[in-house]
Amino acid sequence: MKKKEIIQIAIFLIIGILLINTLMPFYTGSEQFMIVLSGSMVPLFLPGDIVITKSVDPNELNVGDVITFQVPGGKPGTFVTHRIISIGKFYSSTGEIRSFHTKGDANNVVDDFKVPAINVVGKLAFVIPFLGLLIDAFRTSKIFFILMVILPSGIIVLDEIRNMMIYNNPRRARKLEREQKKIAKKTYYKLEWSKLTQIILVSGLIFSGIVAFNLGDNGHIVLKSENKIDNSGFLPMVYTIKPDNPELMLDIYPWYGVLTPFNETKVNEYEVSAPDGVVAPSTITQFNEIVVTAPENTPAEISTVPYILPVFWIVELAEINPYLPAVAEILIYTSAFTLFLLPLWCKKKVRGRHKKKIGLKRTLALWKKTLNLR
Repeated sequence: MKKKEIIQIAIFLIIGILLINTLMPFYTGSEQFMIVLSGSMVPLFLPGDIVITKSVDPNELNVGDVITFQVPGGKPGTFVTHRIISIGKFYSSTGEIRSFHTKGDANNVVDDFKVPAINVVGKLAFVIPFLGLLIDAFRTSKIFFILMVILPSGIIVLDEIRNMMIYNNPRRARKLEREQKKIAKKTYYKLEWSKLTQIILVSGLIFSGIVAFNLGDNGHIVLKSENKIDNSGFLPMVYTIKPDNPELMLDIYPWYGVLTPFNETKVNEYEVSAPDGVVAPSTITQFNEIVVTAPENTPAEISTVPYILPVFWIVELAEINPYLPAVAEILIYTSAFTLFLLPLWCKKKVRGRHKKKIGLKRTLALWKKTLNLR
């Protein structure tokens, strides 16, 4: 077995293992994905995003966790994803049961019900932006269905018919297979390392400059009772504040948010689609500055970065390190831009062309010598 074939098999195995590892939790039911319909948790995730929830023991949930649950007394199959603001208990015929009081981050009031532990579906694990819009369009739009399913399927069928007609003649089929094998053996891809290095360096510097110019305060701070945070950059900015004592997180209000660029106000309107008893605002206004209230002299870490990644991703990265969101933005956009320019640094080559050029030069030299040309 050739080295090239071994590498291809290894790549397919790695991809297969990753796919199985990713999809298996959905097959077993330990993870579920749902399309966001309302703006009650804006800006953590937006209508049209997909939220992935992971099964969890209700006894392990804490205040501040975002959970997906079925509304008590609501329609079967109707789920809500809100944040836990307090935890209580009530007694039933089966004994003591945990209950959770929840609230949407964008809501001004708490939910008018308490969620028993048995109604909890899982804890928010990940957010995929805008994918829900694509799925919804696929289900509801006939034009989208024709363009994305019928048309590609028709092209594939026509291509298969063409192949059947070509390979219908055994002699022609064998000849084509031999030619394709020859081409496959001669074809290879060459990485031009100098160009790749230049593209990475230049794009890295550009995106580093964009992120750095739009950064605010980052690192460890001591919060006062009122703390002004503003955005002086030209891009929207996400800020997150993580207190050293996690129990104080909800005492900081709002502990995360999105600020518009300097001297700009933005009004976002969302279609309200929420179950009875669940508040979902239809209009959310964003400003370029905000006053955050907190207990006096609260030590915390603040992270402010441009809003060029989903807010949930930024919040989760800031939980690890306040500088990590900025690093992730630079790496992700540099990598995406480098891949976009793939044809510049990864080129298709055919063995034998260089030799033909050399042969042509030698032939020209012989002609000149024969004709006594200089």
